[in-house]
Amino acid sequence: MTKTYIAAGSIALASIATAQSLFVEDPNEGQSESLPIQYTVTAGIGYDDYFTSTQDEDASSSAYANAALGANYVNASPQTTWKIGAYLSANKYFDDDSSGSGVYYNARLNLDVNHRINERTRYVSTNNLNYGVEPEYTFSFTTANQSSEQLYYSSDHAIGHRWTSRLATYTGVRLNGVSYHGGNGDENDRTTYGFYNNFRYSLSPVSTVTANFSYNETDASGSAGDATDITGSIGIERQLSDRSYFTAQVGATRRDVDGGRDSYYTPYVNAALNTRVNSQLNLRTFVRYGVENYGTSQGSNTFDTNESIRVGLSADYAVSSKLSLNAGINYIKQDYSDGRDTITNRSIGDTDRELINPYVGFTYRIGHNTSINGSYNYSDSSSSDGVNEFDRNRVQIGVSRVF
Repeated sequence: MTKTYIAAGSIALASIATAQSLFVEDPNEGQSESLPIQYTVTAGIGYDDYFTSTQDEDASSSAYANAALGANYVNASPQTTWKIGAYLSANKYFDDDSSGSGVYYNARLNLDVNHRINERTRYVSTNNLNYGVEPEYTFSFTTANQSSEQLYYSSDHAIGHRWTSRLATYTGVRLNGVSYHGGNGDENDRTTYGFYNNFRYSLSPVSTVTANFSYNETDASGSAGDATDITGSIGIERQLSDRSYFTAQVGATRRDVDGGRDSYYTPYVNAALNTRVNSQLNLRTFVRYGVENYGTSQGSNTFDTNESIRVGLSADYAVSSKLSLNAGINYIKQDYSDGRDTITNRSIGDTDRELINPYVGFTYRIGHNTSINGSYNYSDSSSSDGVNEFDRNRVQIGVSRVF
C-alpha cells in the first residue's frame, strides 16, 4: 500500500536483511519470485499550518488537495533480480497566492539490481531519485524548511565476491548529492563521488564482522569549500532471532576542506535494529552520527564541519485484518563548527540546529483493493542562532486503490 505521508527512517531500515549472509548488503537477497506490476492511486485532502511557498519565505497556513500514483514491479530469475518502484504526487495549496498555481510536485524512483555472475560473484546496484518540497530526514539533508523543490540522487554499484566460505568483499563506487530548484537554496547544492571496500567475515551462521573503508570527494556550491572525507570502521551484523536483526559500525572520518583548517578527525557511528515482536508488531530503529556536507553554506559564511546525529524509530501494528497503525519519531541534531566569513576570512562562532519529528498514521481496508488512510505529522525546529525556528502541524486523509 502506497501511503500519502513519508515515514522517514523506513528507507534506511529497508536495507536491513532478514537472513544472515555474506551477501547481506544485497538489496534483493531473499527475493526469489517475480511480482507483477502493481499500481496504487491515491486522492486526499490535508491541512498544513506552516507551509512555505516558492516565492514567499514567510510561512502560512493552507489547506491542500493531494493526488498520487505509485507503481512497483519485481522481476526475479535464477541469475538476475531487479526491482523498480516509482511514485508521483501533486499537492494543490489553496492559500498559496504568491507562487502562481500553488501546485507542488513530489516524485520518487528506485531501482535495485542483483546480477549473480556465478556462485561466488555478483553485481549489486541501488539507485534512488527523490524530488519534492519536503525534506527527507532519512537522507543527509539539513533540518531547514526549504522554499523550493529539491532533487536528491544516489547511485551505488558494487561487486561482491565470496573468497571462501567465511570471507567476502564488496568493492564499489557511489554518487550522491542534492540540487535545489529555484528559491534561495542552490548555494547548498552538493555532489559527492566515492569509492569503498568492505571486508566481511562470517563468525557463525548468525554473526558477521565487517571492516569498512570509504573515500569521498564532495563538490560544493556557495561559500563552502570542496571536501575530502576518508572513513574507516569496523562492524558487526547479527541475527538475534528469526524475527530480529542488528547491524552496527563504529569508526572515524578524516576530513579536509579547501580553504579551511588543517585535516581533522570526527567519530562515525551507524547502527540499526529491525525486530518483529510478534505477528502484529514490527519495530525498526536506527542511529547515525558523523560528519555531513549539507547545509554548510550560509551566505558568505561557511562551516567546515557539520557533525550530525540522526535517530529514527518506527513501528507498524496490525490491529486486525482491516486496520493497521503506524507511528514513529525522527530526531536530528546538527552542530556547525570551524566557521569563517569567506569575504573577510574572519572566524565566526559555532551554531547548532535541532529538529524533532513525531508522526502517526492508519490504514483501514474497506474493500479488496481499496483503503482509507490518514496521517498526522508534527515538526519542531530550533537553533542557537534563531534561524529556521518553527512548529509545524500537518494532517491528511485520503483513499487509495490498488490495481
